[in-house]
Amino acid sequence: MITHLFRFEWMQLWKSWSFRISAVIIPFLIAYSVYLGHNRVADQHQHVQVLQDLEETFYAEMAERLRLIERGEYEVGAWFQDPANPIVLAQFGDAGRHVILHPKPLAALAAGQSDLFPYYGKVTLTNRVAMRDNAFENPVMQVTGQFDFAFVLVWLIPLFVIVLGYDVLSREKESGTYALLQSQPISIANVLLLKTLFRFLVISGIVIGSLLLFGAMFGVPLFNFGGLQVVLVVLLYIAFWFSLCVLINLYSDRSAVNAIILAGLWVFFVLILPALITLYAGKQHPVPSRAMWVTEQRAIEQSVNRQRDVLFESWKADHPEEVVEGDTPIFYQAWLQRLLTNEMIQERIDEAADRFNTPRNAQAGLINRLRLLSPPMYLQHWFQQTAGTDSDRLQTLDEQMRAFQQEWQAHFIPRFRQLDFFTSEEIQQIPRFE
Repeated sequence: MITHLFRFEWMQLWKSWSFRISAVIIPFLIAYSVYLGHNRVADQHQHVQVLQDLEETFYAEMAERLRLIERGEYEVGAWFQDPANPIVLAQFGDAGRHVILHPKPLAALAAGQSDLFPYYGKVTLTNRVAMRDNAFENPVMQVTGQFDFAFVLVWLIPLFVIVLGYDVLSREKESGTYALLQSQPISIANVLLLKTLFRFLVISGIVIGSLLLFGAMFGVPLFNFGGLQVVLVVLLYIAFWFSLCVLINLYSDRSAVNAIILAGLWVFFVLILPALITLYAGKQHPVPSRAMWVTEQRAIEQSVNRQRDVLFESWKADHPEEVVEGDTPIFYQAWLQRLLTNEMIQERIDEAADRFNTPRNAQAGLINRLRLLSPPMYLQHWFQQTAGTDSDRLQTLDEQMRAFQQEWQAHFIPRFRQLDFFTSEEIQQIPRFE
């Protein structure tokens, strides 16, 4: 009976133009999304390699120049050209290191927030600059987001499920075959479940088969534990939408009504509920505007700069062992004061940042809890986390830049304060971001 029912369902589906179109469009959309994801990740890898090559080239050239100076074969004309100077090695020109969030293995499946948040930045003694290689992209693309597999699964696959499942039982009633089904030695509920199961297996096979095929073609590693997780999540999501189709078919006899109700549920779960959750979280934990935060940062900088001479003299009086007195190079006092001022500004900014970070973190926590109410919203977040393109991971870039800058400063500033210049061999020991 089950085999006969499955064979009959396949004949029905194959005669349906909606199924034929879906069977062509779904693989095409998945192939295109994975292809775009592959290109996006490949561009990131290429750009990261360029940055790392520039770093290596700069410090290799500085080491070679310093070796020539040590052998007396080269002379510098000014202090800022001296590769032995800690300030020159840590701050000037192309000096500094890039802090990079390397793409995760499944980054091709979800663009997430990677088109808005930077994934690398540069650290020097006084600056932490988050950088982007997409500054000249179409602004409309940055607002609407990029086309990826997560979008295809979360937004489009449910529509194909609705097309295949909205009339799974109501069509039998409208075509007059419902009475024939009732005469069979199997309950109507089992018939409905078997018909739905077959359609679930068909569309799941198309989606997962296409994903595995094109993932293998474009180098997305899916034949591992991470890929198994993706497959299970895809199956659960498709099953959720087919479950809605079953429920609607149980309580409605008209296919047109079923289609309207299911389309309304799609709009509710995909569009309305996520918007309501975001608005509610924003109302419960309002975050101060970015303009206010920028204004406060500028006020802190101006306050410290107005007092920098007094603060500098006070610091020197408290730390006489950390500075060189007497006849020093012309740049020494100016840079000593600049580094101290920058350190004080950063300390006060860090203290003020808690007032802005606390409500933001509370808002994010509330959204994380409420997104369980919307399977599409939860799935979108899960894919972004798995791909490493969620806002939480990308926001850790600043934390990693801050930690590496502390390591960078600890390596250079004590030597600068003591005017302890580098040798060519020591340049090779300059900290690297890992």
